[in-house]
Amino acid sequence: MNNILCLMLACLFAICPQPAQAAEPAPVPAEKVYEHGVVAADHPLASAAGIAILKAGGNVVDAAVATSFALTVLRPASCGLGGGGFMVIWNAKDQKATVIDYRERAPAAATPEMYAKLPGTDKQRQLASRQGPLAVAVPCTVAGLSYAVREYGTLDLKTVMQPAIQLARRGVPINDHMRSVQRGMLARIKQGTLNPEEFKTLIDDYLNHGKPWKNDDRFFSPQLKALELIAEHGRDGFYKGPVAEAIVAACGESAGGILTLQDLKATQPVIRKPLTTTFNGYTILTMPPPSSGGIAIIESFNMIKALEKQTLKQPFGKLKYHSPEEIHLLTEVMKHAFADRAEYLGDADFVPVPIARLTSSDYASHLAGRIDTQQTKPLKEYGRYVPPQDGGTSHFSVMDVEGNAVACTETINLTFGSYVVIPKYGIVMNNEMDDFAAISGKPNAFGLIQSKANEVEPGKKPLSSMSPTIAVKDGKAVFSAGASGGPRIISSTLQVLLNMIVFGMTPTQAVNSPRIHHQWVPEDLLMEPELFKQAGEKLKQYGHSPKKSSSLAASQAVSRQPDGLRGHSDPRKHGSAAGY
Repeated sequence: MNNILCLMLACLFAICPQPAQAAEPAPVPAEKVYEHGVVAADHPLASAAGIAILKAGGNVVDAAVATSFALTVLRPASCGLGGGGFMVIWNAKDQKATVIDYRERAPAAATPEMYAKLPGTDKQRQLASRQGPLAVAVPCTVAGLSYAVREYGTLDLKTVMQPAIQLARRGVPINDHMRSVQRGMLARIKQGTLNPEEFKTLIDDYLNHGKPWKNDDRFFSPQLKALELIAEHGRDGFYKGPVAEAIVAACGESAGGILTLQDLKATQPVIRKPLTTTFNGYTILTMPPPSSGGIAIIESFNMIKALEKQTLKQPFGKLKYHSPEEIHLLTEVMKHAFADRAEYLGDADFVPVPIARLTSSDYASHLAGRIDTQQTKPLKEYGRYVPPQDGGTSHFSVMDVEGNAVACTETINLTFGSYVVIPKYGIVMNNEMDDFAAISGKPNAFGLIQSKANEVEPGKKPLSSMSPTIAVKDGKAVFSAGASGGPRIISSTLQVLLNMIVFGMTPTQAVNSPRIHHQWVPEDLLMEPELFKQAGEKLKQYGHSPKKSSSLAASQAVSRQPDGLRGHSDPRKHGSAAGY
């Protein structure tokens, strides 16, 4: 075993408790400052896995890939081998930004009418895009991560996968988030929305055979064999051979799906150029389509700049933080961005998307000019379609002292995706087909109707809210952020970045601060309890409909300042950052 691997495993053992220990390691102190590197993921052991790779000589991309594979073990309800994602990379040495799009695609046999033509009731047809093999799009996570390490990493795939493999072998303690997810899934069984006979593998492999977790229980990921095959054979360990055959057996024609071996073999990540804008002296780098979040974030930053010039006549940061005026203006910005996002966006490889216009300063000035500082406007003033959501999602951010950074968001769509778990290999398959406008004119799982630009087509990618974003200044990454939680990903990422860039907050302050969310339709201004109590009644005077919401997405953020690196993982999802 080489020295790098020995060192990395020693780091992992230090943060992965033995079976006799019931509790997870104590979280890293929230305001700790690091000299070399920081990782903020939504599970402490995933953050620690990334740091172990940095300590072993890897770069930020190696650390990001290690974090992702660890999350496959630690957050299987949110992301993993059976899903997809987006990665934004900033290379400070080369002064270059790279976007790796490994979002899932519709199988080659997919058609716009595939769900509408199914027998049964409307409810049964709609459910087919959410549960079972017909809901599964072609997974691309393994292809994306393998490519990232090969092209942008410094270590080999086998090395960066060792933390995940060790976590799967040794098992991990059951934390509060895992207990909460299990309670929710068991409640679905009682409610009749999850068929225990149809999805028995899910229940046995991931829900403790339907029995509540005990205090000293540990979870042993059933994906160990799949992880070992990928580590040994690279992407071919997943897209060819026994794993691929098992996936097709569970999601192909014989099982009632349409996924084929050719779909798996053909899947490849796509390298794209990031969307950019400047804001307060920073260059903002974020995701292009098929992310709909990147355009919404760029549009929002541009509108805020325009408001500063046209209406406020002062910097946005001069407004009292979380005052009714500040919340109202931010809400109006969000409503315009979400309406445009829903109206125009789809996979730009398949449909024309007016990216240049939507992200232009002139267009933002036009929208800002339509914002009334004293009153919200009728729904028709903003747009007509409703955006899609990503429910089972995870975000993490990585940064080093040289100013290199990765922002990465991954998903399997809803919690535990399609509920299809591949026997023997434990892979949880996505249900990204429901992120399309699966049935024209019919709502998806969240009651949302989408535009024709996002209808099903073979090889097409569904829209996503995932919005990994990096802010660069003087050639080095300063902030990196993203979130999980459906369209709330966009509003949360925007607010966390504003908190750091405009209001001067640390990642801890920026992430922990209460948030709002408005996605244009429905006409509800969601506010976390503390903020609802503080400003809810006053916002009614602006014409808003405030509603209290317990938790608006989960965000992870990191920063680099003159005194060092900081990172914070959202307590809303029981995460914890790590660094050294």
